[in-house]
Amino acid sequence: MQHPSSRHPLRRFGARVPAALLIWALARSASALEVTAGDYEAFPAGSNIAMMYLQYAQRSDSFANGNKLSSNFDMNSSVALARFIHVVKLSDNAVLDPQFILPFGQLRTGGDASVLGNASGTGDLIVGAPVKYVLDQNTRDVISIGPYLYLPTGSYDSNKLLNLGENRWKALVQLAYIRHFNAQWALDLVGDVTVHGDNTNYTPAHATLKQAARYEVQAHLRYNLSQATALSAGVGSIHGGQTKVNGVDQNDRINTQYARLTVTSFITPTVQWQVQYGRDLSVENGLKEKNRINLRLAKLF
Repeated sequence: MQHPSSRHPLRRFGARVPAALLIWALARSASALEVTAGDYEAFPAGSNIAMMYLQYAQRSDSFANGNKLSSNFDMNSSVALARFIHVVKLSDNAVLDPQFILPFGQLRTGGDASVLGNASGTGDLIVGAPVKYVLDQNTRDVISIGPYLYLPTGSYDSNKLLNLGENRWKALVQLAYIRHFNAQWALDLVGDVTVHGDNTNYTPAHATLKQAARYEVQAHLRYNLSQATALSAGVGSIHGGQTKVNGVDQNDRINTQYARLTVTSFITPTVQWQVQYGRDLSVENGLKEKNRINLRLAKLF
């Protein structure tokens, strides 16, 4: 009987890379739904919000089961996200935020990761419609549930090991709670679960990729310097998401912790900019981000 590892589609093509690294690269390079402090605040009904994100991340360390495989697994991502939200009134205390998010950009590799090649194009279109409920009109505390659907519309070529699109459907449900302690301090708590459809054309071997549910939790402590400007510090954790390729368990369960520092400010009453720095604190399987810069520009109209 052939040993399962010899049937791994990546090894057949000479790339001794666990499937977890490819899945990680796809999922984290365009992490559109990793929220920042204040994202789940309830905006007035009838508002439109157009946003453009720019995300740049550097990685060089790869891990498997907590052990470092390489310090020269270079993968840098430059990704932009276009997002549009329209706020619909449901009641005096509740609004619905139908929206779409379109990622696009490129992934560049070097060192041990150069076998994967590079990738550019569009990511998978994301559509969502979170409901936000204001618990108290005085404190403006908010609780929200947000369903999102990833459509397999992104750039994908099974003959390439690295793609911006994932060639599969995904569904995510995000729960959020914002607690305002006073005019200066607030705490944002967010948790979500993602379920994945199958990619039946995975890698040049045209294998079938299955992935278990992925879980993420985030907490951001926010301080308002003024009515226009806020600072926040946050941490997050990602778990689950183990994969099977042609039925063979890849033993690649995600267990990643990260940190974020963010500055957000309105430069006019309707234009907001945001700068965020982040990095991974620990990684069990996959690539470790050593630096991440997120920029965001939002226009309310």
